Amino acid sequence: MTASQHLLARMSQRSIRKTELDTVMAFGEVIGDKVILNKQTAKECLEELKFLLSIKKEQSKCN
Repeated sequence: MTASQHLLARMSQRSIRKTELDTVMAFGEVIGDKVILNKQTAKECLEELKFLLSIKKEQSKCN
């Protein structure tokens, strides 16, 4: 997504980082003209990430 000057200004005003926006766009739910990442979905994504990182950590121990 190409960021407009308006978007960059709003992100700056609200202290939203690009990585946070990318996360919402990747995992959020489209509702009308909004993309929403609710607390439950964010929690599920975090648990999945922790699980994947633990697998990677175990694999690196074996090598």
